Amino acid sequence: MKAILLCAGYATRLYPMTENYPKSLLIVKEKPILNHILEKINAAEDIDSVYVVSNKKFYFKFLEWAIRNQKNCPKKLCLVNEFSTMPENQKGGIFGAITAIEENRIKDDILIILGDNLFELDLNEFINFFKEKKSPCVACYKLENIEGAKKFGVVQIDENNKIMDVEEKPQNPKSDLIVTGIYALRKRDIKKLKKYYKYLEKNNQQSSNINFTHFLKDIYKQESVYAFPFQGQWIDIGSKEDYEKVK
Repeated sequence: MKAILLCAGYATRLYPMTENYPKSLLIVKEKPILNHILEKINAAEDIDSVYVVSNKKFYFKFLEWAIRNQKNCPKKLCLVNEFSTMPENQKGGIFGAITAIEENRIKDDILIILGDNLFELDLNEFINFFKEKKSPCVACYKLENIEGAKKFGVVQIDENNKIMDVEEKPQNPKSDLIVTGIYALRKRDIKKLKKYYKYLEKNNQQSSNINFTHFLKDIYKQESVYAFPFQGQWIDIGSKEDYEKVK
């Protein structure tokens, strides 16, 4: 299994802090956010390679990070450049994942993690759930306040954790179970992901505004997609307030 970490965003809501520095490398508890994620991946037995997707603007900052951390990473650690230089010409996370897949000729199952996530999820448990279901899976988190779900992708599930409905940032959430930005896809789902992205391009949709929750929404009606609710802490660092809180 390959892990793809999407770190190519520009985090404009955290400007000026992230105007010249990537959000994934901001410090939390004396180390970069990305190191916290890498520690979780290093403990995941099924993952043998890690691909970190950067934009062109911050590529050399991630390269410096990769050189420093390769010796402490038992997995193969690779850096991928998706070549955007500013938010206006970025093509989005799905494009970043596809770039990593095509450049490295990935033909395995993939674990996709957004690079601004801090979580206590045991990735071994999530991967075992994925292997048991033999279907696309997404790690989900139950919020204490349903009003907070308005900022996230929201899912409704049945008694077997099969996703029955997906809404992206709904004004009136039907559930307090949200998508966390941790996805597991089978190797045969890669073809569907590429097809979905080509559809977006063909229809002139702003792919930078389309994320993996939209992709799940597209495929769950055609086949089974499962949610893996987990407990413990999970933090999405989407604003200055979020960052100050997590520090």
